[in-house]
Amino acid sequence: MTRDIPFYSNNEDPDVVRLFVIRHGQTEHNVQKILQGHLDTDLNHVGLEQAEKLGQYLKERHINFDSVASSDLKRCMQTIKAILEQMDQEPPVKYYKELRERCMGVIEGMHIREAESYADKHGKGSFRDFGEKADEFLERLTGGLKSIVENAAESGQVKNMAIVSHGGAIRTLLRWLHYEEHNAHNLIVFNTSVTIIDYIKRTGQFIVRRVGNTQHLGDGEFVVSDLRLR
Repeated sequence: MTRDIPFYSNNEDPDVVRLFVIRHGQTEHNVQKILQGHLDTDLNHVGLEQAEKLGQYLKERHINFDSVASSDLKRCMQTIKAILEQMDQEPPVKYYKELRERCMGVIEGMHIREAESYADKHGKGSFRDFGEKADEFLERLTGGLKSIVENAAESGQVKNMAIVSHGGAIRTLLRWLHYEEHNAHNLIVFNTSVTIIDYIKRTGQFIVRRVGNTQHLGDGEFVVSDLRLR
C-alpha cells in the first residue's frame, strides 16, 4: 500500500496558490540519452502512458486545476493534453518559452558521450559549458515563473495550478529554492513526477511541500520537505 501526505490535495486557502510542478513524459531522446534542450521532441508511447496514468491518479484524488502554465515545447504540450483528458477538465492553458529546458546550443541532438567528447576537443571542461549560460537560464526560468504565479495570485481565481516543464528546469527551480541544501545533491526528477510548491500571497514565499512523486507509476517513494523559502 502506498502512503500519501496531506499536501497532495486541492488547496482551499485563498492566501495560497498551490503549484503542481510536472515534468513531461518520456521521449525517445530520454531513452537514448540524447541531449534535447530546445529540440521540439514528441512523447513516445511510454511517455503518453505515463501522462495518462498521472491524469487518472489526479482525478482519483479529486485534484482540480484552475489554470495551467506549460513550456511551449511539444513534449510538455502533449503531456498536459493527455493529463487533462484523463481528468475530464478543461482549465485555461497557456504556453511559455520561459518554462523551456536550458538551451544546449551546438550539442543539442548529440548523445551525452558524443557531447562530452565534443567538449573535450574544444577545450571545455564539460558539455554543460555550451548553450545558454547558467545565470541566464536561471533568470529566464525563475523570472517567468514568478510572473506567472504572481499574475495567478493577483487574479484571485487560482488556488491550484499545474506547471509543466522539464527535468533540468525543475531541478534548477529546486536549487533556486535552496531545496538541495537540505537534501541529496543528485536529485532525480523522473518523467511525469509531480513536485508540489505552495506560493504564499501575503509574504511572496514559496514552500516546497513534496518533490518528485511518482506513485502513479507504481513507485511509492517520495521526498517531502516543508521549508519556508524565497
